[in-house]
Amino acid sequence: MKKLLYIIVFSVLTPLIAAAQTIDSQLLENCKKELADISEKKVEIHDIAFNTDGHWLILYGDIGYSYSYIPTPLENMLVKLNAAGTSIDKAVLLGDTSWALLYNGKEYTAQSLPSDIATDIAAAQKKQKNFRCLAYKGECRLTVYGSNGFIAKGLPQQMVAKLAQLNKKKVSIREAAFGPDNGWVLLYGRTGIAFQNLPDDLTALLKKLGKKGTKVNLVRFFGSKWVVVYDDYKVETNI
Repeated sequence: MKKLLYIIVFSVLTPLIAAAQTIDSQLLENCKKELADISEKKVEIHDIAFNTDGHWLILYGDIGYSYSYIPTPLENMLVKLNAAGTSIDKAVLLGDTSWALLYNGKEYTAQSLPSDIATDIAAAQKKQKNFRCLAYKGECRLTVYGSNGFIAKGLPQQMVAKLAQLNKKKVSIREAAFGPDNGWVLLYGRTGIAFQNLPDDLTALLKKLGKKGTKVNLVRFFGSKWVVVYDDYKVETNI
């Protein structure tokens, strides 16, 4: 059954480019508050996407979403999917006009994506497998589809080795993210976590959750800031 959820939009004024750092802090604080509100309602959080300016989009429930700012075509698509009761799965925000949205398991729509990401998405879709996740940072990119299929380029050697191991053992690859200082994280199986070069506070949290056998759903980064979603709706962050 589809969850009928409120769509919440945070309006943030940006009068001066020189105040970008202050504005970014307020944007992240608004994101933190929204995540806390969704978590308190015990609604599953599917994805969190940040663009290069700190604007954010949260996907939750089956068709719910909230955001600080998103391009008009993406907003229109979200409204359309929400009205139709179509599941909204994953999002990527790369800039004010560059984005991708995964929905209904196998479908996607995008605008002004870098050609390498667009090529990877098209290759995964051609295989007619469900998308799992898209992770992109600088020269590193990873598209996961089906249970454990992936298309990758520019990844750290240890991450490539782990992906190959999971694929060979037919273990599901659920999520991936790239952090600061060449850090990365993979979520696999029901509760599996692999990571390297992450900030000390995040490393300690992931080790604690892993030791407890807790399911980690998402790890997302904006610069040195991070957000972890676990047990479907619980949130920890250093924002």
